[in-house]
Amino acid sequence: MGKSIFDRLEYWEQKLKVILALFFSFLIVLQILLTQEPVRFYLSFAERLEGVPWPGRESAAAFSLPTATGEVKIRVCSYFSLPRAVVLVNGREVADFQDGEVSLKVCSGDEIVIDGSTYDCQLVFQITAVSMGVLWPPVDYRVTTDASRVSLGRVWIER
Repeated sequence: MGKSIFDRLEYWEQKLKVILALFFSFLIVLQILLTQEPVRFYLSFAERLEGVPWPGRESAAAFSLPTATGEVKIRVCSYFSLPRAVVLVNGREVADFQDGEVSLKVCSGDEIVIDGSTYDCQLVFQITAVSMGVLWPPVDYRVTTDASRVSLGRVWIER
């Protein structure tokens, strides 16, 4: 006659084991692929939407809050003029100390760095004035460069 019910169950049990083994192997390979950067980037829905304009209305940038701005004045204390000493705001060169003092327009969160690496001596710089609302850097704050770059930190402006 035919095979018994137990023989048929063993046959399907073997098939199920093979299917499960293939499924878990596929799952492991898929997880390895998803950790690779190009695959993650192209499969990420949010990354594909970046830069896509909003339909119908204004862009999302129009809804951002205005940033607080202020002014910071920095003076050279050790010499009269240092044309090769520069001030960097967020990594970009914005002024030099040709006249001995610079005035910077800054926003809240900007990082001010003084680059005195072109001079082989110690240079002292002082904050001489800040506009209303600037909490950091404070007036009379001094930094010394020793042929290096020195950060004044991030600007804090109260809103």
